[in-house]
Amino acid sequence: MKVKTKDLYYAAYIVSCGGTVEDITLTEDGRRGRPSSATFILSGENVEALSKEFLSGQAKANLAAFKMAMDQLKEMMFDLIDARKA
Repeated sequence: MKVKTKDLYYAAYIVSCGGTVEDITLTEDGRRGRPSSATFILSGENVEALSKEFLSGQAKANLAAFKMAMDQLKEMMFDLIDARKA
């Protein structure tokens, strides 16, 4: 199963629990010409269960792993932005 979301916290929760980032797409704000949002596509064995946990408010996370996942996702987004500028 794959999950698609624009919610950074949702994506970080799934990644911190073993999910994999399949893709990140950036949507540009036409007026400013810079990314205004990111969409994450995530996959993994337990993505469906993790998704249900997060959406139902039952998510439990290791905070260190969650922080690392947030940093990883942000770095991936900034790398995409930098690649677009080049």
